[in-house]
Amino acid sequence: MQLKFRVILNVEKDVLRDIVLDSNTSLLEFSNIISSEFGFDSSEISTFYNTNDDWDQLSEIKIFKLEEKDRIMANASISNFFHLVGDKLIFIYDFLNYWTFFIELYEFDKSVIMNKEYETINSIGNVPKTAPTNIFGFSNENNDKEANDNYIN
Repeated sequence: MQLKFRVILNVEKDVLRDIVLDSNTSLLEFSNIISSEFGFDSSEISTFYNTNDDWDQLSEIKIFKLEEKDRIMANASISNFFHLVGDKLIFIYDFLNYWTFFIELYEFDKSVIMNKEYETINSIGNVPKTAPTNIFGFSNENNDKEANDNYIN
């Protein structure tokens, strides 16, 4: 079964990708797909968080196990987290820059058979060259303006 996701980068201007992929895709593969589709090389540490309708960060799904109880991306299929239209996850890429993505399932499609790993069916906006500086509630207007004037293509 194919799942259709909207992945939104948390920046001032609209930057999003609609991605279709198989329900058996692991979260690790999904993290690489998201990174690639937004112009990153997947070389930085990333993580997923379960979330609620208010986008609060809940339990974490890590890229590697630090403690025995940790859930890791390679062992988790996306179908474990997305059961209903509207289900959500938060994805954080690069802990130094804290690129934050909001992921929402918007459609199940049993009729589509894909010949590739995934497909991006919609792409809006360009990723700024630098991450926003107000990730912890602090803002530096000059840096934010400068960051939004320079985009990754």
